[in-house]
Amino acid sequence: MTPGHELIESHKSENSELHGFVDALTRAGARIAPILGGWAVSYGRIKADDFQSLLDGLKEGIRQAGPLDGLLLALHGAWAGEGIDSCDGAVLREARELLGPLVPIVATLDLHANLTRAMRENADALVGYQTCPHVDLYDTGRRAGDLMISLLRGAVRPTMHTVKIPMVVQAENMLTDRGEFRRIYERVRSLEGRGTTISASVFAVQPWMDVEELGWASLIITDDDPARAKSQADELARFIWSVRESFVVALPSVDDALEQAMSTPGGPVVLGEGADGTMGGAPGDGTSILAGILSKGINVPTAAVVVDPVAVEEAIRAGVGNTVTLRAGGKLDPDYATPVRVTGKVKLISDGEFRYKGRVYTGRKVEMGRAVVLSIGRIRLLISQRPVPTTDPELYRSHGIEPRDMKLVLVKSPLGLRTEYEPIARSIIVVNSPGCCSPDLTTLPFVRMPRPMFPFDEFDYSPDD
Repeated sequence: MTPGHELIESHKSENSELHGFVDALTRAGARIAPILGGWAVSYGRIKADDFQSLLDGLKEGIRQAGPLDGLLLALHGAWAGEGIDSCDGAVLREARELLGPLVPIVATLDLHANLTRAMRENADALVGYQTCPHVDLYDTGRRAGDLMISLLRGAVRPTMHTVKIPMVVQAENMLTDRGEFRRIYERVRSLEGRGTTISASVFAVQPWMDVEELGWASLIITDDDPARAKSQADELARFIWSVRESFVVALPSVDDALEQAMSTPGGPVVLGEGADGTMGGAPGDGTSILAGILSKGINVPTAAVVVDPVAVEEAIRAGVGNTVTLRAGGKLDPDYATPVRVTGKVKLISDGEFRYKGRVYTGRKVEMGRAVVLSIGRIRLLISQRPVPTTDPELYRSHGIEPRDMKLVLVKSPLGLRTEYEPIARSIIVVNSPGCCSPDLTTLPFVRMPRPMFPFDEFDYSPDD
């Protein structure tokens, strides 16, 4: 949690919404009153006490900031907690109660947000990312900041209309530079600036949430034109529904993916372990691909990563230069993963801190706890105490492992890996491995999800229903 006075300085070099807020407000000559910041890797529901601490800090910061003309919030949109399905909605509701109905609230959201009633009812405007992988965090913040300035100056009167779409699909085809997702976002961008339309967003929802208001959503903001907002949100929803089948894709098994990788000339071949994707909420301790490599006796330069605080401590006790035998991974989520017994030399021990250098989260500091690198034949296994997004090659490079020199590179991501790895990879293969972020959503134990829901049920849908 970052206090207000440190926020602006900490984000000056980052590709972040806050950086965009600050630049938009600074250009307009606004006085900025930073309040509170926090960032974490996706995981399970936040503990009730931790969420309350964040909420209390936000409320106290708003009070101490004095009379505010408006409030900008950089939220994710798929934040759930113990006993609460929408922490983002709760934040907006508390802010609205504190500020009253006349102070505008504008929030940014990830395009994987799960739009809820509380979010819609307590914000004057919600502005979503338009790229996946997410390279437009700064641009989204700037757009939201510009909208806030226009609103405060009386230049616009935002009217927002949203449509919930009863579908939740795997993430592999949610790439805004190709396929049907590209066509969806071409429509989104084409609407902005047309007539009275100020902003358009589609929220494709984080698909591994089990919450009561789960589902995609379209959102249009117009300048005091509710009829246009509704018609365009309905139009987007109809198009999304018409292409829903294109998001259900079959992926190769671990065995098939390894066979395909080894038959590919050269390298690196990047293996995406999306089912254990740390940006999706998985613990990062999956071992199925690593186990497959070891069991098949594949002896090629390989970079692999796994989360296991116990194994890290064992390697640290052994010390750099010494050989250690341990069970790696498979301890945090035993329903989907099994520890792999490995013997290797401890090549490196680190504090696990580095900064992303790629296009996503540029400049953001990462703290993965203490970390070690084991040399297991030609495999370099990076083991960390805590999960972090693994999509930036700097994860490996900061620990002495160069992905370009590898035949195989394991990345715990279904799609975010493409921004940084496509320029250097000979091939990228996303694998159907076990994990709580499985691409086959129908195998997961949803309980709270509303029904009917695509692809779980067969039914007709129209935004006018």
